[in-house]
Amino acid sequence: MLSHRNKYILYLVILNGFLTALYVGSGRNIFEDARAITGIGIALAVFFLYEVGVMWFIETKGKTMTARQSVNIFLGFKAGKIFLSLIFIAIYAFTVKVELKRFAFVFLVLYLIYLIFDTMYLLNREKDNKKKYKMNEIENVSNYYKNTEHNESFIA
Repeated sequence: MLSHRNKYILYLVILNGFLTALYVGSGRNIFEDARAITGIGIALAVFFLYEVGVMWFIETKGKTMTARQSVNIFLGFKAGKIFLSLIFIAIYAFTVKVELKRFAFVFLVLYLIYLIFDTMYLLNREKDNKKKYKMNEIENVSNYYKNTEHNESFIA
């Protein structure tokens, strides 16, 4: 069975490959200027690298964090992604200045797709962590009663 990290990377590669193929196939239909097409291509690469970085951090540090801390870190990364996106659009607006409204719209759509993907990842991860926690609690209670039965029969 694949770990969260491996599943997430696999799904992220598939998502990024699909979006890249879709964009390469229809980029000329959306934009007239090649610089806008290049900008969205760079945005896809930045989103992919950012998501891999977030995943790496959460999966390596997540083993020592509580669920609440994990969610807070995840939301902090999402806020960072918003600022990164705004900076990316601002740089595009000041340097390229071509087809800005279309670029911002396509960029926003990509951002929302990755946001939905991230949210599904976090929900699945926390659901699995909750299952593991419940299984550990059941095992601990079961072990307690097993040990109690042995002690009581020995004492009597």
